[in-house]
Amino acid sequence: MADRDTRNEPDPDDWFDEPDTSAAWEERSSRAVRARQPDGGADDWVEPAPAREPRERRPARPALGRRPLTIAAILIVCLIVGLAAAGVFSGGNGAAPTTALLPTTTPATTATPATTKASAAPPAPTTPLKPGDTGNAVKVLQRALAYLGYSIGTIDGQYGPSTTKAVSSFQRANGLAADGVLGPKTRAAIRTALASG
Repeated sequence: MADRDTRNEPDPDDWFDEPDTSAAWEERSSRAVRARQPDGGADDWVEPAPAREPRERRPARPALGRRPLTIAAILIVCLIVGLAAAGVFSGGNGAAPTTALLPTTTPATTATPATTKASAAPPAPTTPLKPGDTGNAVKVLQRALAYLGYSIGTIDGQYGPSTTKAVSSFQRANGLAADGVLGPKTRAAIRTALASG
């Protein structure tokens, strides 16, 4: 079985190998010629077309879908945006930016202690306030409570539930009656807490 000659045998796995049909074309052409035999008149004679050789069958190319074009368009847009961000399309004069040369010697530095400047404490509220009040006086109270670490939500000038809760928390932490109202004792305690930082 090993000495078998397989050169002339068709390969069963070769899907693109076409059988030789040249003999079939010749037979068909000769039949067409015999069918059109002239009856003696020269006008009826038609010269048969030469036999065509079968064309080679090539494997089908996959059709290009929209995906490669879409990906290419996205890449082009990204490239243009990147170039625009880099300033390639700016209307500058085209000159290269110049940088100042730094001296080769560095000045001596003195060690200074790093000091952090504490933010200034906001002013203490000056008027008594209660839930439902609005205005700048409520904003002053809200800033003071926020500075002291009590969550009041947003500083909006509305003495609402979150401000009432923050005032009550401050009052409990300082041994006052936790009623959520900013009275004289609570204002004094806030003033003292802001002063001590």
